[in-house]
Amino acid sequence: MEEWDFVDERELQNWKGARICLTCQHFAYGVDASCRTMVACNLRQQLLQQGTHLVKRCRHWSPTWQDQAGGCSEYG
Repeated sequence: MEEWDFVDERELQNWKGARICLTCQHFAYGVDASCRTMVACNLRQQLLQQGTHLVKRCRHWSPTWQDQAGGCSEYG
C-alpha cells in the first residue's frame, strides 16, 4: 500500500449517510513503516486522504458482506 498513489479527489463525491468509503467492501487500512495509519481503496489500489473515508464515496461503492447477509447471525 505504501507505494500506491492517492485517489484523485475529483473521483469522490461528498456523502452524508452510511454509504461512505469506510463502509465499502473495497475499503482497506494498514500501517506504514513509520506506524502511520493508511486508508485505501483495494479496488482502485490507491490511498485515500485521511478523513476522506468518513465523508466521501465513489461510484464503485459496494456494501460489505455483513450488510448483504443481514448482520450477525448469532444475534437474533
